[in-house]
Amino acid sequence: MEVHIGANQGTHHKYTSLIASRKIRVLLVITGLATGGATNVVLDIGSHLNNHPDFDVQILSGPVPEGRNDVTYLAYEKGIPTQIVPTLINHINPIVNAKAIASIRRIIIRGNYDIVHTHSSVAGVVGRLAARSARTRLIIHHVHGWGLQEEMSAATRMLYLSLERLCARFTDRLITVSKPDIKKGQAHRIAGEDKFTLIYNGIELEKFRQPVNDEQMRSELGLDPGCKLVGMIGRLDKQKNPLDFIRAAAIVRKGYTNVQFLFVGDGSLRSECEQLINELGLKESFFLLGFRNDVDRILSILTVTAMSSLWEGLPIAFLESMSAGKPIVANNVDGASDVVINGTTGFLVTPNQPSEMAKHILFLLINEKQCNEMGHVAQQHSCYFSKQRMVEQIESLYKELYSAS
Repeated sequence: MEVHIGANQGTHHKYTSLIASRKIRVLLVITGLATGGATNVVLDIGSHLNNHPDFDVQILSGPVPEGRNDVTYLAYEKGIPTQIVPTLINHINPIVNAKAIASIRRIIIRGNYDIVHTHSSVAGVVGRLAARSARTRLIIHHVHGWGLQEEMSAATRMLYLSLERLCARFTDRLITVSKPDIKKGQAHRIAGEDKFTLIYNGIELEKFRQPVNDEQMRSELGLDPGCKLVGMIGRLDKQKNPLDFIRAAAIVRKGYTNVQFLFVGDGSLRSECEQLINELGLKESFFLLGFRNDVDRILSILTVTAMSSLWEGLPIAFLESMSAGKPIVANNVDGASDVVINGTTGFLVTPNQPSEMAKHILFLLINEKQCNEMGHVAQQHSCYFSKQRMVEQIESLYKELYSAS
């Protein structure tokens, strides 16, 4: 179910007359520009609009949480006007959140913004409340996966849903990055179908299709020259669930020894991961590489990619892996099924079942022909997830809503 975006001819004329005198001013709000899918989307939108004759854009970000990789510098490198609001934190704290609302409201009024586009759960609530109180013309919220988690207490879940339902009332459009997120939003009575627009995340496809010197890359990372490689890209945190990937690796090693495992990323669970790697006897075959800015080069040398996440929106790492021509073995959560065609471009497995993940990784390692075929189809499928397509759809949505408002 995809909500198609586009304006008819009459709408186009109305839009043209509306912007004849000035540009549309857009404020992108996010709680911290840390490595991740939401940040990538914000930077891509910001970069596109910053070079567009019809728009002015600014990013409003909070401080990056401790333990996360801060990439705020990328916004400055791209020349996108960016402001940090210290009170725009990524968790609920009524006093601090109220201060953030007041600060953002002042910024919106002073900047005379036409569109406030929020990203992530807390920024979505704080930013939309600020935009509402500032009487902003258009309010858009980008759902990078709903913040509903199984271990939430009943009180926390009710608070979260109440805030989402409240904000949805005065939100002009909810952008989701996967079909399951639309269904979840409706099931939890956050909003009706007409308020949702599906826009898949996108990446710079060609970046992940460049040739890499395999021998040189392996030498740089300290890997064996002839073994197969299985890797995961993400954070070492609860959401990405790296411990299950490590458990799956130990099972795979029992059936196929000529393989090594990589995890690209860092986070709060690093010490637990190191301990489990040692306990399972994987010290010589499992490598925690930390944060890297050359994920494209690393993906190039992998045989298979894995993803053990417990929840996701639409993982950028999936798109990068497919563009690099690698089959994926991933937990079947949220937006995973929008990307991975089960049995064709990879395999979707039951969450919290590392033995099932191991079984399918092992299949791809043993059956080289099927592995290569799946990778080839995955690369073809990745063409649906280009960065250019994503930003153009968002631009079209802005224009459509602006014209109708």
